[in-house]
Amino acid sequence: MSGRWVLLMILFTGFFLHSCTDKHDPVPIEKNYQYFVSSELKSLISAQDIKLKLMMAQSVLPQVAPFIELVRNNIDVQKIIYNTRLQNKNIEASGLVYLPKVAGNYPILCFQNGTNTQHSLAPSEDLNSEILFMLESVASMGFIVVIPDYIGFGVSSNLPHPYLDAQSTTQSILDMLRAMNEFTTQDTIVAKPSKDLFLFGYSQGGWATMLLQKEIETRYSSEFNLLASSCAAGPYSLKDMTRYINSQPDYPQPYFIAYLLNSYTSLGVVKNPLSDFIQAPYTAKIPGLFDGNQSESAINSALTTNMTELFTPDFHAQEAANPKFTALDSALGANSVAPWKISTPTRLYHGLKDTIIPVSMSQNTLQNMKAAGTSDSTIQLILIPDVGHSDGKIPVGILTILWFMELKK
Repeated sequence: MSGRWVLLMILFTGFFLHSCTDKHDPVPIEKNYQYFVSSELKSLISAQDIKLKLMMAQSVLPQVAPFIELVRNNIDVQKIIYNTRLQNKNIEASGLVYLPKVAGNYPILCFQNGTNTQHSLAPSEDLNSEILFMLESVASMGFIVVIPDYIGFGVSSNLPHPYLDAQSTTQSILDMLRAMNEFTTQDTIVAKPSKDLFLFGYSQGGWATMLLQKEIETRYSSEFNLLASSCAAGPYSLKDMTRYINSQPDYPQPYFIAYLLNSYTSLGVVKNPLSDFIQAPYTAKIPGLFDGNQSESAINSALTTNMTELFTPDFHAQEAANPKFTALDSALGANSVAPWKISTPTRLYHGLKDTIIPVSMSQNTLQNMKAAGTSDSTIQLILIPDVGHSDGKIPVGILTILWFMELKK
């Protein structure tokens, strides 16, 4: 039996265990909180069930063996709704909080997930993804795990997702962390957060994690005690990422650039019409493809992997040199990760076979951070052989968790 099928069986087992738990209606506000709005118990998971799934996973992922003896606590999985802002407007957003059921003070692990186009696959709607299977184990080992849905998903699915928009992304994650702090002041919550914070993200989440790390280090170090950051396979320079896609005769995931351009034009960050970037017949299709109901593969099938056919001749020629695209070039720069002198132990992970977000993204980021004054002992790039983009989440997750557990001791 293939490793993929074994993992699917494990996740199906997890679905059965989760689905056996009674769901509770959202808990109304008991105090006048600034960020926290309400909570809903999504699942109760026993340490025994987590160990069972990890033992099943060992046949495919022997690296999880050390996790088994570290699993100790039963956990609650809560969906919380909280206040945040998007383009200077107050909105509500949501996400998951995994809480140990044993009283104590726990460090926080905040996870930022990768690119998603479907409302049904938001973390608070789909508890049985591979990466959440790993993170529930982390909570049982002694962490409070926080997982934002991102704006445009979960309770805010009525809004378009501001894809790769730096300000709204970091604001909404910071506000969820603050909402979690308020939520856990309730007497019924026995797991209390310490100020110690670990960050982890993959793909879009890798980009979001690095932006969040910079925001915390440079503006909110008194609010959060950031201990470590794991940033994996992220499009840290959106300018370089766009040029890379533009330079490829064929790019296997055209939804990525369509998502970005649709986001920036919808937000008004870029005033150009989509037709300045994308050719017919694809221009007219794009807004409807990002309605929250289409999978990445369905969107790819509705587009083309041939970049000469997808892009307008002007955009394909050299988008940065054309005055027509000045606003886009400026937006890509503003929403990229600008180098700074990092003070938190940081690891960059990237699969050597990644052709979706090339390994040069992480290599260039490493060099730029060092040029900004970051020491060799603070930042490290770990390249993973024989791993591409879509199959990198679990290997990176395992390496990250092992690293965090070592630092937690």
